[in-house]
Amino acid sequence: MLVEYPGQHKPDELLDRLLKRHRPGRRDRALATQLVSGTIKWRLRLDHVVKHFSRKKRVVSPVILNILRMSIYQLMFLDKVPAYSVTDEAVRIAKAEGDAFQARYVNAILRTYLREAGGVTYPDLERDPEKHISVMYSHPPWLIRRWLGRYGPDDTIALAMANNRVPLTGLRVNTLESNLEEVEDLLTRDGADVVERERLAPQHLYMRGAAAIGSSEAYKRGFFQVQDAASTLIGHLVAPEPGQTVAGLCSAPGGKITHLYELAGGRGRFLASDLVGERLLKVRENAARLGHEGIRIAVADAARPPVRDADAVLLDAPCTGLGVLARKWDLRWTKRERDIERMAAYQKNLLSGAITAVKSGGILVYSTCSIEPEENERVVEALLAGTGGLDLEDISGFVPAGVVYKGGMMQTLPHVHGVDGLFGARLRKR
Repeated sequence: MLVEYPGQHKPDELLDRLLKRHRPGRRDRALATQLVSGTIKWRLRLDHVVKHFSRKKRVVSPVILNILRMSIYQLMFLDKVPAYSVTDEAVRIAKAEGDAFQARYVNAILRTYLREAGGVTYPDLERDPEKHISVMYSHPPWLIRRWLGRYGPDDTIALAMANNRVPLTGLRVNTLESNLEEVEDLLTRDGADVVERERLAPQHLYMRGAAAIGSSEAYKRGFFQVQDAASTLIGHLVAPEPGQTVAGLCSAPGGKITHLYELAGGRGRFLASDLVGERLLKVRENAARLGHEGIRIAVADAARPPVRDADAVLLDAPCTGLGVLARKWDLRWTKRERDIERMAAYQKNLLSGAITAVKSGGILVYSTCSIEPEENERVVEALLAGTGGLDLEDISGFVPAGVVYKGGMMQTLPHVHGVDGLFGARLRKR
């Protein structure tokens, strides 16, 4: 029997603290990040392999279990470290963290895996697609069940694979300070691996890894903001004009509100609010680095927004985050199906409050980083059905046709568009 002790801290934050403390080289940092993130993402499949080769039904301590998970992940998916080194290191750590018996247990499972990896059996796809995809591609059964009902087996597998990829780092060029060519040139000179220009969003780049960002000249000079292309598209839904009053609710860490500032040419009145004051410090930090001096911040609940008669309001609502599983390593394991309806009720409350911040004739954009209908179009549909004086506007003229969703809303999907899964809807107040 394998046991798991849930952690109280986000693994990406814990890893970042460790890397800052020990300051490894760029390659070691990248390997450590890939090892930790990959092990967490592939946990269900790794546990299946451990169970297959575990001869005894016994309780395994979390430390020993994680040693096995990380080792098998390296042997299964990576080729940067020789197999014998992976095994020897795992045994050494097991002996240091446990005892000689546990070290022998780790050694036995890993060496058996190396000999018999091809003998691991998985649930049959035809007989039980839910269990097969869940185990083979390491997602919780309840989530696979939902996607099978909506997308079918092939697209569900493609979506799960997209969630398991190592995501590229998106960069939105600060058009008030620089341009695409200058940022690309500066990053390349600093040793960054600039991969491609994003086709969905203008003035947008992707690079492999994130280790070179903070030390790059372009970053320090405020020439870009780290942001996925799907997130950048939300700003184009708002489409603020110079001189307008623009508010971002639930706006930390500030990627979207700083983009709105740029789209309006830095001319107008801009407010960023969030319920947690500490998160707003990141908004202030990003705005200062980008040179966006006109953004004011306020600690406020989006259900009771600190602004009235705004020309444009963006509610970037808290959600389950089920559209960004490639970046949020542990979300698939910490979320439950009941969280979807719970968040939807919360989102409806926030959206009802956000309406009061918009002037007559003004724009309200609702966005989430979820791909679940209950948090997205159904929230908008409920608002339109229960509140007079709002119209849903077709977004076809604001974003590429490939991301336009039913009823003129926006939905990006990781396996279709190659970006994060985000939803957006543009509403006009009569």
